[in-house]
Amino acid sequence: MPHASLAVVISTYNNPDFLRLTLEGYRRQNDKNFVIYIADDGSTAETGQLIRRMQDHFPVPIHHLRQTDNGFRKAHIHNRAIHQISASHTLLTDGDCIPLPGVVAAHRRFAGDNYFISGSRVLLGRPCTERLCRQPCFDTERSTGWWLVQRINGNINRLLPLLLPTTLSPASTQLEGIRGCHLSCPTRALIQINGFDESFEGWGREDSDLTARLLHAGVKRRNLRGQPVLHLWHEESSRQHLAENDEILQACLNEQRIEAVCGLKQLQAEERQNND
Repeated sequence: MPHASLAVVISTYNNPDFLRLTLEGYRRQNDKNFVIYIADDGSTAETGQLIRRMQDHFPVPIHHLRQTDNGFRKAHIHNRAIHQISASHTLLTDGDCIPLPGVVAAHRRFAGDNYFISGSRVLLGRPCTERLCRQPCFDTERSTGWWLVQRINGNINRLLPLLLPTTLSPASTQLEGIRGCHLSCPTRALIQINGFDESFEGWGREDSDLTARLLHAGVKRRNLRGQPVLHLWHEESSRQHLAENDEILQACLNEQRIEAVCGLKQLQAEERQNND
């Protein structure tokens, strides 16, 4: 079976240093058969300037989708990106997650029609992150010994994911432990479940809701072992709306809901109305 075509959707908001490091990680992928969509939730001009500079000499296409800054609206900008994707599979990640060189190759190699792939992450410490932000890029092709030193020095929180061979776990329907910053699935499945649910306000649970609805639709989960992303340290986002978002997620679970209440279909209807 030929490898899948892949679109990488990178969410970002006002952190060009992180985005630069993330994009440099995608520049260094062993497999360059992919396209990038940057889902920009209203960043200032500095982010756009960075993207334009990198677009000129980047080995794969970069599409920049930006919306007006009107609070945390990750779901909406993700739906705008999904609406444009023609690739068979989509990798959802964040602009603070540097991929190892084999991440794209792994997701393309293991892509399937009836399951999504949940990848892992390794957290970088604050001093390490601050050092990296002063560098143009981060060379992630390192020896086991080098990574061991980083673990001993507290620069990373885990070593094992960096040492495991690249394999997939058996299929399951477990929701716990899924990381929205490292997940791929068939693009048609995202369309089937009506994309991200824009009912969520502020940070929290929109990724869990998406994966729950994939499971409700019969799309099973397989974990990617090996090939984690490296998550740059940052202050936690505001949890102001977390209680309300927990209630929305619980309602989705109780109802075994498949489609987003407000998602791709509503976005398309709004666009048609605006074009009339």
